[in-house]
Amino acid sequence: MPIDKKHLGRRYGPFSFAVGAEQIRDFAAATGGGVPGRVFVTPPTHAHPWTWDEAAAEASPYGGLIASPGFATAFAMQPFSTACADPELGINVLRLLHAAQELELLAPIRPGDVISTSGEITRLQDRGSLDFIDVTTSSVNQRGEPVVRGVWTAVIRG
Repeated sequence: MPIDKKHLGRRYGPFSFAVGAEQIRDFAAATGGGVPGRVFVTPPTHAHPWTWDEAAAEASPYGGLIASPGFATAFAMQPFSTACADPELGINVLRLLHAAQELELLAPIRPGDVISTSGEITRLQDRGSLDFIDVTTSSVNQRGEPVVRGVWTAVIRG
């Protein structure tokens, strides 16, 4: 059954996420060929040094550790996942496919940042036995500066 179009424009959030240096390093290790945690301290082979090494990060144009672009998924997808699980929409999550995500990075994400993310359903479409939902998200830091914009798409098989 198609998702009722009355939900177009429905908002989720804001959701708060506190960024820590260890989270940034663990993400860099997990995605860069290393082992997350503090047991094995060998730098990941494919992580950028600004996401891992304090000395390299301090010498960078950013003056300190920054998160890799993919780290934004750790917080920016919460409105999307909340929408997909919203009982009001009636989505059968067992038939849901996370089809796409687009992230526009607007500013560095740093340890100590507190990120606030809100989202809105911006597309509901049905095509045959498929339903499509887009949730557009906006994330700002504790100073109100935009850091990430995203569009998240799911396809639900009928």
